[in-house]
Parts: sequence; structure tokens; C-alpha cells
Amino acid sequence: MTAMSAMSAMRFLCCLDGTNIEQISKVLTPFTATETLTIGLLYVIDQGPHGEVERTRERFMRPSGPLSSPRRDQMKQVDDVTAQDILNEGLRYLPTAALLRREGRPEREIVNYAAEWKADLIVICPRSHYGGKAEIGPRSVGHVARFVLDHAPCPVLLVRPLAREQFPLKR
Repeated sequence: MTAMSAMSAMRFLCCLDGTNIEQISKVLTPFTATETLTIGLLYVIDQGPHGEVERTRERFMRPSGPLSSPRRDQMKQVDDVTAQDILNEGLRYLPTAALLRREGRPEREIVNYAAEWKADLIVICPRSHYGGKAEIGPRSVGHVARFVLDHAPCPVLLVRPLAREQFPLKR
């Protein structure tokens, strides 16, 4: 098998967080010339915040008990719309990609889905940046990326935003 035929069968699982599709698509551009490359865009709806909302509600507002069904349904609808918006934005940059969506803890869902989907490479960013500068140093990789780096069933490509203005590092 030649290097090119092995390359053409690769499956890249790209982990979206709502802020990183442009960075990921720039890195993948050289690979997208290969027609049989399979790209999956994965967005995980994090279920962790739902439990936090319930605990806050119990503490400040009402006695213990699960959120009412209408409130839970509203939260699910917002999550679904947000996930679809993020995945649709991904299609603008990578129109041939498969859209993949999961619910749960992002770090575990990414690792588990990479194994199920038989990914050859996971593409992930170190953490979401909402208008701030990219961090360098020990806290530059968030808990999701750290978990994926430590537990992935295949190689991981960590895509950092450009941060040239932060160099040279001060001693």
C-alpha cells in the first residue's frame, strides 16, 4: 500500500466547540484535496451544566427535586439549536464533512466516539477562546483536550491559535 492510498482512506474526527472551526479548517486544507478523506465534525452537548442548574435551583430557589419538564424541554431545545448552528457553521468550511452529535461529558464522548467511528486522527483545540487571547503556559490546555490527549484511541492533532505576539517568552 502506498503512502497516498493509506492517506486517502483516513478518517479525521474534528471536535468543534463553537469557536474553532476556522482554525481546524485551515489545518485540514492540505488534506481535503484527497477525495476519499472522511472528515467528521463532532459537537458534544455537555450535560454537566444541567446538573449544576438543578443544584443552584435547589440551593436558592426551590426545594429539591428535578427541574420541571417544561424547563428541561426548553434547555434541551436551546442545546439542540446551538449544536445544529455550530455543525452548520462547520459545513460552511468543510462542506463534505459528516455531522456528528453526541450528548454527555465532552471529554468522554470524544474518546468513545473516536473509537466507535474508527477515527485515524482526532483534531482538537486546546480550549475555547471567546474573544480573549490564547493562553500559553501550563493552563493553555483545558480539561477536555487534556483528557483526549491522555486517553485517545488514535493520534491527536492539537491545533493552537496563532500566538506569535506573545513571543519571545520573558525569563
